[in-house]
Amino acid sequence: MKKKWMNYMKNISLSRKMISLFCLFALLTSLISIVALQMSFNIYDGKLYEKSLQELEFFIQQVNDGLEDVEKLSYEIAISSEIQEQLMHMKDLRYPSNEYLYELEKLRTLFTNKLYLYPIVKNIVYTDHTQTITKVGSDTGGLQNNVVEKLIADYGAEKGIYVSYAPSSEYPYLVSGRDILEIKNTSLDYLGSIILTSDVKGLIDQCNARLKVVNPTLYVYSEDKLIYENTDMQLTELPPPDQAEGYQIIRMDGQKYFMCYLRSSQTDWLYISVFPYSQIFGQTSAIRYLTLSSILSATIIMLLMIRKIVEIVTRPLQTLSESMKTVEGQNFREAQKLIEDEDRKDEIGVLTKEFQIMLDKIEHLIYENYEKQILIQDTRYKMLQAQINPHFLYNTLNSLNWMLKSGQTEEVGQGIIELGKLLRASFAKSTCTSVEEECDTAAAYIHIQQMRYKGRAKMELKTDGNLSRWMIPRMVLQPIIENAVQYGIESSAVLCEVLVYVVERDTDILIFVKDSGQGMSSEELEKVRAGTIEPQGHGIGLKNIRERLAMFYTNHIFSIDSETGIGTEVQIVVPKVEEEKNVQTADCR
Repeated sequence: MKKKWMNYMKNISLSRKMISLFCLFALLTSLISIVALQMSFNIYDGKLYEKSLQELEFFIQQVNDGLEDVEKLSYEIAISSEIQEQLMHMKDLRYPSNEYLYELEKLRTLFTNKLYLYPIVKNIVYTDHTQTITKVGSDTGGLQNNVVEKLIADYGAEKGIYVSYAPSSEYPYLVSGRDILEIKNTSLDYLGSIILTSDVKGLIDQCNARLKVVNPTLYVYSEDKLIYENTDMQLTELPPPDQAEGYQIIRMDGQKYFMCYLRSSQTDWLYISVFPYSQIFGQTSAIRYLTLSSILSATIIMLLMIRKIVEIVTRPLQTLSESMKTVEGQNFREAQKLIEDEDRKDEIGVLTKEFQIMLDKIEHLIYENYEKQILIQDTRYKMLQAQINPHFLYNTLNSLNWMLKSGQTEEVGQGIIELGKLLRASFAKSTCTSVEEECDTAAAYIHIQQMRYKGRAKMELKTDGNLSRWMIPRMVLQPIIENAVQYGIESSAVLCEVLVYVVERDTDILIFVKDSGQGMSSEELEKVRAGTIEPQGHGIGLKNIRERLAMFYTNHIFSIDSETGIGTEVQIVVPKVEEEKNVQTADCR
């Protein structure tokens, strides 16, 4: 993987290398910033949770203080010397005598005085050994007799120890109390029982109002039984029973809520505080998204700036590289134009200047040798053309001689006219001619050959398009037809067809020659394509045509296909050129 990456970095352009490295650096910086930001927000979230837990713990402590006041009241009643003496005095009185009732009123006064000191306690219920019930304080709906009997039985089992019962859905008050035992003479005789009814809901409401969290939803559970709630919204899930404290994110009514819970070590009640997630984390989330957006925006801006800087640094190198590629295509003037506006004093400027000097020297050398090369090329062409003319003349005179011997004088006369056309085209000084004139020359040759072979050959020339407008090297089409005659008609014992098509297309000229002669084997075809086969007779043949086309066109198509017993096809595609001077720079598409 590492090797593959190194090879990739070696092969890409310098600008991409720089952009890749800068982008990698920018992305790493952004990633580190995002991770650090996320860690800081996680720490902040943890602090928020700790703060919420502290608030809840403070709240529970206040509730526990209120519950301790209830226990404290029961203890003060149980050990009060006045109440002890009053109960001991009433113990010896007969119930329900007037004296007992009078002393009972005095006891009620003592209970009332104690009750005023602890507002959380709503009433005190006292029962003596005769099961007489005396109540002081406000009405809380009362306790059922069977409940009172159960409480007194539980008190007796605890021997004066404080006993409490959490509120329930049937009776939403804290019920607690103890037996009052005689302690003056340490006899611990039973003097009665007290039952305290405390408004836990009011106590929790008071403590809830002191919390800093706005409008918290509070739930209090005792042994998985709900004993307090300040909302109608039902809690969908409870915390794990084995966890004493913690927090979690829950969903209720399609909204996200933050739930913080803490179990009281004193009462084992579970306190749950629930509030909308957005209430405490909304601003944090907004700041988080804003910060992330700022980091991403800064990264994008930095990447755009890096791209611009890299473009400024690498543009001269790219221009120099393009100029060098243009030189590879031998277009020196265009290469000069690409770098002529570069005026720099740095290393790139020095390199560009040296390259420009080198181009000037190359152009000077090309200019000095240009006329020599043109002269050499023209001489070579004249030599090739001189090789073609005798070949044409020999074959044509041969045909006319044969026709004259056979007494076809009129045909010979027409043949001489057509021969004149061929000689005029062969001795023309210009190297190029129009496609239409080239087709006329080929038509003259076809006329002569049809007179020669008559029933043995069927030759046809078809043209299409405005062929008079486009230029082509002279004597290209006629030698191909001549080869079709020599290797097709002369070697065939049956009628041989030679079809010639010259067609103007969108961007080029198509020349197509097909004969139905005996064709060539695959070995002979490969030799012809390679130009290694020796032509028969005195002609140059297809190799000569390929060389001439290569001299005039930088790009063209020359293909030959043949199959034994079927025939041979030759196809030439050359670009459209209107003037002779542009032929050498023509491009065939």
